Amino acid sequence: DEMAKLSQKVINAEKSGSVEKDSFFVSYMSISMTCALIASAIVVYIEPVAAGSGIPEIKAMLNGITVKKAMRLKTLVLKSIGIIFSQAGNLPIGKAGTMIHCGAICGAGLSQGKSTTLGFDTSFSKFKQFRNDREKRDFIACGAAAGIAAAFGS
Repeated sequence: DEMAKLSQKVINAEKSGSVEKDSFFVSYMSISMTCALIASAIVVYIEPVAAGSGIPEIKAMLNGITVKKAMRLKTLVLKSIGIIFSQAGNLPIGKAGTMIHCGAICGAGLSQGKSTTLGFDTSFSKFKQFRNDREKRDFIACGAAAGIAAAFGS
């Protein structure tokens, strides 16, 4: 209801000539382009592994191939920020692959019980038995399944 009123005010302002013609369109495009630029700068300059859906990286990890930097907390945070700015910039992207990758990163981090980014290690705890490739792949698969459930609202 409030959005409809605001839209009507904008239309009436443009019709009456009290604002410059197409000024709202230009401001909308500027905001969208700025958001898209921020999202692309994150991927190009800060964390290139965060590009794309992340599903090929997950498939490679599940097949036993190590993909450098694909399962880091930094990748998770920057991928989340990137998807927010991509959606805000009206880029035609899907959120499902990103949710799968984020879930897999959470699963991998949970199985290892440590973070090189934050600098903590729980080697003294019960996580020690999960610190092998087989268990890590199982946790990645569970995290990817949780990502699918989150993406599709199941």
